[in-house]
Amino acid sequence: MGVQFKELRRVCQLPVADGNDVAGLLFGDKASLPLTKLLVDLNLSPSVATVGMLVCGLAGSALQFGTPWMVVGGALLLLLYYVLDCVDGEVARWKRIEHARWGYYEYIFHFVVKPVCFLSVGFATWRELAQIELLLAGMAAAVATLWLKLFLGLPSIVFVGTVFGRRFSGDRPYQEYLAEAQARLRERDGVPATREVFRLRFDLTTLRSLGTNFDIGLLLLLVASLVDVFVQPFALPGLDVGLVTARALWLAYYGLVLPLDFLDYVRTYFRQGHFDRQMVRLLAGAHGFTLPGLQPLDERSESAGPGAPGVSAGAPAVAAAGTGSGGGAGRGGATSGASTPPLQRAGG
Repeated sequence: MGVQFKELRRVCQLPVADGNDVAGLLFGDKASLPLTKLLVDLNLSPSVATVGMLVCGLAGSALQFGTPWMVVGGALLLLLYYVLDCVDGEVARWKRIEHARWGYYEYIFHFVVKPVCFLSVGFATWRELAQIELLLAGMAAAVATLWLKLFLGLPSIVFVGTVFGRRFSGDRPYQEYLAEAQARLRERDGVPATREVFRLRFDLTTLRSLGTNFDIGLLLLLVASLVDVFVQPFALPGLDVGLVTARALWLAYYGLVLPLDFLDYVRTYFRQGHFDRQMVRLLAGAHGFTLPGLQPLDERSESAGPGAPGVSAGAPAVAAAGTGSGGGAGRGGATSGASTPPLQRAGG
């Protein structure tokens, strides 16, 4: 019989429920649990799901060039890519095993699969309908997806490269920046900087999430692929754009919306101080973490001497919580998860 679904949800999903996005809330949590149970019952590593998501993503993209039913199979594999992205993190939380290396691999996998998906559909529909605009739409969606993922990851990159590298704002300690950024945010917003929790509501935020979320798009791609099995290419009334398919309309939509979404992110990111907010959250989360048994940097430097091997004058003595083996709290986003030993909060 194996582990109970109720227990799996309690251990694997509830601790990161506040990080769920619209796809996770709508179907990701429900779709991932059966596969998570299978891997847990078989005592398989979460890395099986992490590698599986890459295989499914690339295979599903390649099948976009096949027959109508092969395209449907490819869309199913792309949807499985998303589900496995949830599964690996859930299995890692159940087994209490985390590894930053696999978190890195998964991040790279997203950088590969998402743009390849749009490019594959773009090339396939261009070849089928002989409309160069569809190829351009696929390229636009792919570039926008890459840039947005990189753009949203920049605070974490800056955080690691400057704060832990001790090059942050010249020689200013990061605690000073943390205090100043918190003060600026409180003065403007009247509330501390915390991670925003997404909730499904009848509002523009939910509507925008539904219209731009990549994983929701994969579900719609499956629907469009099924429509194309039974409906021949058709003309749009009142528009002289030639014959189209449901998959071509899907691509045209994301080729237009995703670049606009990226540009709006850039605009609001700077206007509303999202960089300060993200840095405050990262700094507050990492503050106080240390590696047990690791001698403080100043003591190591004094005892080992300036030329001692393995001691860098600029190396930090603090380590942040590592990313998990997969399955981000955002259900398809970057991997995260509180590491079990050796990381612990100092004094806790």
